[in-house]
Amino acid sequence: MKPITVITLDDHHLVRHGIRSLLQEDPTIELVGEGWAGEHLDILLQMHKPDIVLLDIGMPQKEDVTDSEGNNTFHVLPAIARSLCQYPNTNILIVSQYASQAIIEGALELGVKGYILKGDMLSQNLTDAIRTVYRGGMYLSEGVGKRLRYKRMQPQPDEILTARQLEVIQTIAANPDLSYAQHAAQMEISEHTFNNHLRQIFNRLNVSSLAAALVKAVQLGIVSVDKLVGTSGE
Repeated sequence: MKPITVITLDDHHLVRHGIRSLLQEDPTIELVGEGWAGEHLDILLQMHKPDIVLLDIGMPQKEDVTDSEGNNTFHVLPAIARSLCQYPNTNILIVSQYASQAIIEGALELGVKGYILKGDMLSQNLTDAIRTVYRGGMYLSEGVGKRLRYKRMQPQPDEILTARQLEVIQTIAANPDLSYAQHAAQMEISEHTFNNHLRQIFNRLNVSSLAAALVKAVQLGIVSVDKLVGTSGE
């Protein structure tokens, strides 16, 4: 069986070393490339076309900048948008110590499938997160889930989604690893009908990805955030 190929980008040598050591212990995952600046992302994607990118968001853009006045900020959201457009078969899993509401929601809206805080028992959760995202699921660590809990939207769920649409999004949240065909069979409807409901949900929630729809569902109280948060190992 082909291992899950992974690249990691982080400007802290010790973090990269820790991730490398952790992944070397798992024969189902292969670390094929490492970077430590935003400019390495495009290079590594083109070279390896990995299944998963482990992406830090606090890196500099350029590896060597001599001008202390120069702008060396890694603009993570545009980089994510560009990468997912150019490499649609690659999934991005953010691994960071930062978790601002704007970055979390922006990344998920763009199609990022996972977000782990480095302080959320990374060594215990990372391989599970990689496998979940690889299978098409969504993985948020506990600290990220807590931030989503604190933002609630005012409209009532039944003012935005129909009863059938509520059922669809709740069905997906209950088993995020299942395919749309499997969800449709579970609801005893055709896959075409299921997809139509999902498109209407995206329109009504004003989102363009399933990850963003699930986040909005959490904020509306339709779905428990616990459904989206990975096991902490505790």
